[in-house]
Amino acid sequence: MKAIGFDLGDTLIFYRNVQASWTDLYEKALTKLLQDMGMDHNGELIEAAAQILKKFNTRINPRDYEVKDTDIFQEILQEWGTNKDIKQMIHTFFSFFQAGSDIFDDTFPLLKYLKERNIKIGILTDVPYGMSRELVMKDLKGFEQYVDVLITSVEVGYRKPRSEGFIQLANQLGCHPEQMSYVGNERKDIVGAKLLGMKGILINRERLDIDWGQDVTISELHEIEKLY
Repeated sequence: MKAIGFDLGDTLIFYRNVQASWTDLYEKALTKLLQDMGMDHNGELIEAAAQILKKFNTRINPRDYEVKDTDIFQEILQEWGTNKDIKQMIHTFFSFFQAGSDIFDDTFPLLKYLKERNIKIGILTDVPYGMSRELVMKDLKGFEQYVDVLITSVEVGYRKPRSEGFIQLANQLGCHPEQMSYVGNERKDIVGAKLLGMKGILINRERLDIDWGQDVTISELHEIEKLY
């Protein structure tokens, strides 16, 4: 194996006290957003924005194409009837969730191990709500020096398990799909990787009984060392 690809969220990092869909924190995040924008708390505005977020929430409404955060928040601005700074608005919203961003204890040691063996390391991540690359990079703080390639679904234009992102990942890592593995915690990670001939590695930290056709199942990242 010449290279390895990783999913990001719940594979290498996690957001403390944040559920996968974020819906339970919409109200708090949007309330803070209104405050930072100098607007009064308004239940109707919060509910209207929450409905827009739900429309683009892939846990509720799955899609294979990707959208940009600017498109989502422009729709919210229009609903709110304001022309406030959309860039600052987006930053404030995502910062609410990224404040709890943390790295799994086994992430850093594994990436260091792989880098010492000259294994190319890439990340292919489906971002929430069209999050920009600039904001995704904040979640890599502390281990970005080990990552050779970062590709987001916004840059690809499509989400996993479609092949476009996996193809770009292999190309940018300089290898054929059969010469690398891909590690993720969701069905789409395994299905997408396997479709191209990559070795599919399921990170199953909860040790649940899961069969998505993965080649290898691990509960901790250090178990990958025996494959490299």
